[in-house]
Amino acid sequence: MPILAVFLAVRFAGAQPAPFADAKVIHTLPWNSEVITSVAFIGNDKIAAGNKRGDILIWNLPSGDGKTSGPVRRLLGHTRDINRLLVTPDGKTLISSSNDRTVKLWDALSDAGDPGTVVLNDGVSLKGVVEKVAKLPAPPPPIVAKVTVQKPLKELVGHKEWVQGLSQTPDGKRLVSGDDQGVIIVWDLAAGKELNRWQVKNWVRSVGISPDGKTVAASQHVPYRDKIKILPSFHLWDADTGKMKLDLTKEITGGMTAVAFSADGKWLATCRGNIELEGPTGKITLFDPSTGKKVRELTPGHSRGATDLAFHPDGKHIFSAGRDQLVKVWKLEDGKLVRDLGKFVDRGYWITSISISPDGRLLAAADDNERKVVIYSLVGK
Repeated sequence: MPILAVFLAVRFAGAQPAPFADAKVIHTLPWNSEVITSVAFIGNDKIAAGNKRGDILIWNLPSGDGKTSGPVRRLLGHTRDINRLLVTPDGKTLISSSNDRTVKLWDALSDAGDPGTVVLNDGVSLKGVVEKVAKLPAPPPPIVAKVTVQKPLKELVGHKEWVQGLSQTPDGKRLVSGDDQGVIIVWDLAAGKELNRWQVKNWVRSVGISPDGKTVAASQHVPYRDKIKILPSFHLWDADTGKMKLDLTKEITGGMTAVAFSADGKWLATCRGNIELEGPTGKITLFDPSTGKKVRELTPGHSRGATDLAFHPDGKHIFSAGRDQLVKVWKLEDGKLVRDLGKFVDRGYWITSISISPDGRLLAAADDNERKVVIYSLVGK
């Protein structure tokens, strides 16, 4: 058993009645210039976040619950929404996908670059009518932070539409991306070389790649086309040939915002929520990826839809985020809800993205309410 797995097993086994019972917010990282769309840990002490403008910021996190400072780096290169951020297993490279139709690679660790500034809490206020919210909060005063401005190392060119789906293998060798033209591309990540591509019927909303790099799971949807509702679909594909292995469309009940394989390949998880619907519609579903059989749905679902999910490094839990401002923690073994993190909001605000640190001790959540990144400690002292 890997050393990390042994450490986590010992740390969480029998130490408390319920896992993550001591989870609490220890840092808040303000931004407020636009909706934060994706977050990713760089190692255990750095966090990257991207927004709808195409900006990416990086913060250094203090140890424990010490005081946080502003961002230290701004990654400049995208021109549209950041849809997904990933970090290679060695922690050296940040990968981003965007509505500007590109996938970019960045040096995740270097401090080299040009001096610059970024304005936090820049006065962009929320607009529109939000039910059951009497008054929208006033934004806090702006803060000017000095940052190092950096450009990408490399750009993976091949998509001609918005790149929504992005996933990599646990060894960092293969990357898969999918776009709104229905094109799926498998890449040799180290070489930046395209290995295979194929065309599917509808827009690719989310993708996952199995730990062995041989299977791609892809969720497709087109909410409306010429006023005709197009039902979403879900398939498993052979990564080397582009041939369909399994059609799981009958097993899903709506469009999915995230798809992920567990690191051991035992689980394939999806979350529903590409369209906002009344009630606890944000279902998390677990599949056996070898057979395509649905194992269980995790209930109660997120109100109005789920937005993201992440497997915990302990191999025993999965976390999900939703349009109800909550992060839910679930047991994989029986599908039981362990606890909710955050405060329930019926509508209007989302947790758009989550990420768990490699050592399993921290959780980052992108908060659409105050447009900030919230950092939770998942373990007690």
